[in-house]
Amino acid sequence: MSLFLEPAISLFDSIMCVYFITKFNNVPFRKNKFLIPAILIIFGFTLINDYFMSGFNTFATFIFLALYIVYALTVAKGHYIRAILSAFMFEIVFVLLSSLIYVAISMTIHNFDDALQGSGSAVRYIYMVIHKVSLFAVLKILLHVFKADHSLDLWNSVLTFLFSFVTIIGLGMTMHISATMDAEPIDFQILMITVAFIVVNLILYILIAQIQKLLQSRYKLRLLEEKMEFEKNRHNDATAIWTNIRKVQHDMKQHLNVISEQLENGDIEDCKKYLADLLPNVERMGKMIKSENKILDYIINSKLSNLKDTKIIISGSIGDLSDINELDLACLFGNMIDNAVEAIQTVEEKQIELLFFRQNANRIIICKNTVNGSVLKSNRALKSTKKGGDFHGYGTQIIAKIVSDYHGMIDYFEEFNMFGVQIVLPDPGFASKE
Repeated sequence: MSLFLEPAISLFDSIMCVYFITKFNNVPFRKNKFLIPAILIIFGFTLINDYFMSGFNTFATFIFLALYIVYALTVAKGHYIRAILSAFMFEIVFVLLSSLIYVAISMTIHNFDDALQGSGSAVRYIYMVIHKVSLFAVLKILLHVFKADHSLDLWNSVLTFLFSFVTIIGLGMTMHISATMDAEPIDFQILMITVAFIVVNLILYILIAQIQKLLQSRYKLRLLEEKMEFEKNRHNDATAIWTNIRKVQHDMKQHLNVISEQLENGDIEDCKKYLADLLPNVERMGKMIKSENKILDYIINSKLSNLKDTKIIISGSIGDLSDINELDLACLFGNMIDNAVEAIQTVEEKQIELLFFRQNANRIIICKNTVNGSVLKSNRALKSTKKGGDFHGYGTQIIAKIVSDYHGMIDYFEEFNMFGVQIVLPDPGFASKE
């Protein structure tokens, strides 16, 4: 049995390492051509270490760490600090868990070192299973903590940890029985119990994963519904703008008739005054910004140009956003501006700021609006206050999802009676531009 279990456990370690580093760096599994080679290389070195280098554990630890770092840097796509961090985190968690579990069990089982000896020792196998279950649970929690968009994964991580904790307790009791009773039939029964624990956990983890997929599908459906509503609103806005243009054309004919009559009558001063009053209104009509991005121009102009008694500040260079899907771009800015417009409805001094700038390989977008009090203290979850909040509350989640899809970061902050959202989007074309 040891001929099968020892390599299987080593293979599990290799898979968990590659899985953690890949997920931590937000790398799609299907597009990762280094996935299988990395698992095989780490697994191969593990076998070499187990059978030929068992006396050089410290040296082997550094070799393993170097392999993890090389793989992480290979798939990280420019996020090198995060890549190196993921490799170090896995190595530290792996070593610490080994030490902590060993110390904890040594306190309850006398002569634990002797019980671990021998390739066929049931205590040895149970110890390794406890370590792997603990490793899986801790890595899941770390992925949840460091994931950019993790609201859907919280319950998954908690359930995984609870199942793992119960399994560890059960296996610990089984190990104690095995260490205190020296009988081969007992060892066989304990091994069967251990296998049963493993099978039950695998089934539970698979069920949790399937339920998680269903929840994600439901979440994506909600996003699609929100996008459909957004598209409907955009269509209504476009219709309103076209109606307004026709109205402006009609009004413009009247203005031209007035100007023509004033000129025919020689009323030059009255004509100048009339034009001076008319020009600001013409300049204000739907012309907040004009850039090379038509989608962005439409979103900003249609949502901000008709706001009354509101100070609008737009500054900086928008930059190239061609790598972002048009629908994603419309939903991102549409929801961000909608949130700001909604927030200033109850504020006396209405102000919205849109700031664009670049910092090295990152495009930074900041949207700020005035508020009556601290939003982060009174509404930390940023739930919508509109009626039908169950539906409209997905606005902030859509923003987070789109930012995550483009490997960006999002942060909410408050300063000088203003609430703000800062979005950082890496520019994939930055290296080629340099």
